[in-house]
Amino acid sequence: MKDRGPRLFAIVLAAAGFVVSGVLEYVHAKTYLLPHADSFCSIDATYDCGSVALSRMSVLLGIPLPIWGAAGFLMIGSAIKRRSILTLPLTAIATLASVGLLLESLLHVGAVCLLCETVHVLSLLLLIVAIWQRKAWREAPDREALLGIGLFPASLLLIALLLAPRYWEPLTWQREVPHPTGVTEDGHPWVGAETPAVVVEEWVDYGCPHCAMATNRMRMRMVNDGDEIRVVRRHEPRMRCNKVNQGCGPLRAALCAEQQGKFWEMDSWLFVHAPGNRGLDTTVGAETLGLDLEVFERCIDADETWTQADGLWRKARRMKIRNTPTYVIDDEKLDTKSAHEKIDAAL
Repeated sequence: MKDRGPRLFAIVLAAAGFVVSGVLEYVHAKTYLLPHADSFCSIDATYDCGSVALSRMSVLLGIPLPIWGAAGFLMIGSAIKRRSILTLPLTAIATLASVGLLLESLLHVGAVCLLCETVHVLSLLLLIVAIWQRKAWREAPDREALLGIGLFPASLLLIALLLAPRYWEPLTWQREVPHPTGVTEDGHPWVGAETPAVVVEEWVDYGCPHCAMATNRMRMRMVNDGDEIRVVRRHEPRMRCNKVNQGCGPLRAALCAEQQGKFWEMDSWLFVHAPGNRGLDTTVGAETLGLDLEVFERCIDADETWTQADGLWRKARRMKIRNTPTYVIDDEKLDTKSAHEKIDAAL
């Protein structure tokens, strides 16, 4: 038949999309479970699959987006095989979703994922083939056809929702902090051991997705080693903290929560909500944590808070902290992987 070649090509495209989605799921899980590990898909700050994997849109309705993609390509492939009239609308939906996710990456994450873009290109090629061969999609879906097209994709999504481990969900301290806390002699909050075997300065920015994962990993580690590790929170804001640029909103929120005895709870809340969210309303966090909202809102815009936040920015510059997360142990600056190796050696 005349449509055999294009239809076979479309099936190959759908199969390629399914495979790439599977690789993306591997990258997604690895980014959360092994935040220190190198990724073949992360080239630099612009082309970084890790940053995209950590974005607010990487999980939809409790299912990672790569699994949604795999299910979508399965459905499209089944529709193509059956010459179903659903082929054109399914490929159109996939392409529109690709455009939306690309805009999300560019506008909110500030990085793109080459594997994601491969999926987006495959979706676009499938739409082009579907439009080109639109007369080939003539089979109206009856009940049996609908079941054949949707059964396996729906089963994949259901298994992911009900049985897959929710590795992307962070360990948070929003309800209570399960370790002793205090303040260092120079005024920086600490959590963990009162008589530590190792003291770790963790330099972060609340808008940094990799910081969110790194701090989550440290919290998970402290479940077993909290009586030997002390973590000191240090800040490296990406921009000046002054009223001119209205920067450092999350940092100011943390400082104001500290005044009400809830620094680590706010610290945890911010790492869940701030990365990739430039317009974050920190008052929501204050309300969630049960802070006095009137006191909190006054504190956020108080001159003293601006001065304190900007002072932390200046201190990071003086210490030449340029990247986040950065760890300092025994006056040595380390990346995440090296820091945990040094902690292992110390313990």
